[in-house]
Amino acid sequence: MSATVKFLIGLAAVLLMGWIYHGPLGNGEALIDSLEGQAKVAVERSEVPGIGVRLSRQPLARVATLSGPANQFQREGQGSLKGLNDVVGEIEGVSSVDWADTPEARSRVMPLLAETLGFLALAYLAGVVLGRLLFGRRKHEGYL
Repeated sequence: MSATVKFLIGLAAVLLMGWIYHGPLGNGEALIDSLEGQAKVAVERSEVPGIGVRLSRQPLARVATLSGPANQFQREGQGSLKGLNDVVGEIEGVSSVDWADTPEARSRVMPLLAETLGFLALAYLAGVVLGRLLFGRRKHEGYL
């Protein structure tokens, strides 16, 4: 079997495992549920009434969308006073914060599955390169 075929089989296996972990095993949905719960708690602590928060579900993404009657100061904050964007954006795992009533909302959504598969492909490639650098090519011991 050629080295290219072996590389592609290994890459396909890694991507398949990532997809299974993300989708059928439900870990992608669990991550989004957890982040959404943390964001809701953070918004409640800010004590701005009537603000809702949800994370993207179609497709699953780490983008928080806020909605409700918040003025610019409540959204953006000022100086050392944090606004809702900062409060939700500081949650580890949330990639960005949008408001439902802004035109750029949902314009830059990167699906969680695409992030996962991209990172897995990079990690696989890094492993192949490191293996090649550290261990080199196999030398064939043969008859002369």
